[in-house]
Amino acid sequence: MSQSINTMDSFQTVDSSQTVDSSPTPPVDFPFPGNRKCFVTVGATAGFRPLLERVADSSFLATLAIFKFIELEVQCGPDLEWFEAKIARLRPQDFHGLKVTAFAFTNDMKSHMLSCRGEKDVSGPGCVIAHAGTGTIMEAMRYEVPLIVVPNPTLMDNHQAELADEIARNGWGVHGDLDRLDDALMSSFELIVEGQLYDLPPYLDPPFPVPESKRIVLFDWMVLTCYPDEVQKQIQRLIRARETVDPADPKEDEARLRFD
Repeated sequence: MSQSINTMDSFQTVDSSQTVDSSPTPPVDFPFPGNRKCFVTVGATAGFRPLLERVADSSFLATLAIFKFIELEVQCGPDLEWFEAKIARLRPQDFHGLKVTAFAFTNDMKSHMLSCRGEKDVSGPGCVIAHAGTGTIMEAMRYEVPLIVVPNPTLMDNHQAELADEIARNGWGVHGDLDRLDDALMSSFELIVEGQLYDLPPYLDPPFPVPESKRIVLFDWMVLTCYPDEVQKQIQRLIRARETVDPADPKEDEARLRFD
C-alpha cells in the first residue's frame, strides 16, 4: 500500500489498487455497471467522529466492495487528521481493493456529489452518506444521487433523526443508523433500482435566478439550528417543495440551503 499527500484541496489518498481484492461476490444482480463511488460528508459546522470511525472500519469497506464500490471519498470537517490516523492503521488487505480519499472542507460540493450520480452509459450510481443537515440533503436531492442520511445523535436532542425519518418515509433516501450502515447500503441499492437512478440523463443546472418562493435563506438555517421546535415546520416545507415542483419541468430548482 502506498500513501501520498496532495496539498491541493488538502487531500490525502490511500491507494490499495496494488492489493488483491478479496471481497466476496455480490449477493444481488446489478442492472448497472460497477465502479461505484461512495462520498461521505459530515458538513462544515460540526465534527461527526462516530460516522468517520464507522466508515474507516475494515468491515464497512468490505461491504462497499460487495456492492461494487471502488472508491470511498470522505469530507471530514475538523477531524481530518484524526481520520487520517485511523486509515493509516489499516492493513493493505483491510481496504478490500478500495481507494480511500479524505479532505477537510470544499467549496465545490457539487462535483463531489455529481460523481455519485448514475448516468446512462456514463457511470454507475454511487452513494452519498451524509449528516442530516438540511442543506446537504437538499443538495443531494437536487442532483438525484442515492442518499443515506445519518443523524448525529449528539446534536440538539437528536432532532436530526426526525428529518431523517421524513426523508425515508417519502422515499427520498435512507435513514442510516451508525450501527447498521451495511443495511443502509442494501436499502439504498433497492431505492436505486426502484427509482432507476442508474439510468438518469446528464445533469443540467436549473435556470437562474431561483424563484423567491423556493429559496431557503441563512435566517431559515439559523432558526432550524437554534430552535428544535422549528424542525417540523422545515420538514413540512421540504414536503411542499417536493410536491410543488412543476411536473413539466422536472429539472426546476427546489428550495435549498447553501449552509450546512
